[in-house]
Amino acid sequence: MKEEEIEKLRGVVRDCVSKHLYSSAIFFADKVSAFTNDPADIYMQAQALFLGRHYRRAFHLLNASKIVLRDLRFRYLAAKCLEELKEWNQCLSMLGDEAKVDDNGNVSHTKDSNVIYLDKDSQDREINISSAICFLRGKAYEALENRSQARLWYKAAIKADPLCYE
Repeated sequence: MKEEEIEKLRGVVRDCVSKHLYSSAIFFADKVSAFTNDPADIYMQAQALFLGRHYRRAFHLLNASKIVLRDLRFRYLAAKCLEELKEWNQCLSMLGDEAKVDDNGNVSHTKDSNVIYLDKDSQDREINISSAICFLRGKAYEALENRSQARLWYKAAIKADPLCYE
């Protein structure tokens, strides 16, 4: 398949998502990712699955990709799938058990030095992904009824990005 045809299908996926036609988006995203095997297309397919409420399928797609533990976008979306499935311990595990937070909301990662954020289109006016990850950790700890850890992670989320409204 030609690159221009693939790009046209990517546009169809984006259009389907913007019109809330998630089944169509899933169908076309599957075709695109099958042709290209590009991480960006796999991520697009996982997003379509997530938006279509196919959380387990999205998680398995992300988890099967070799980049899930190295790219924060993949890891975060996989953890969001686990959140929707109410699998809180696995959600925390996906986000990384090695991260610690102190009483002031400062986060330290002991083993995650090789994790990268590959979103080339990221802009300054977006919510910091670290803040979103801290918020999701807080939510998971709250669901597990560990209120003290939840409070620390919520504090870390705000410290990482005050625009993180949740």
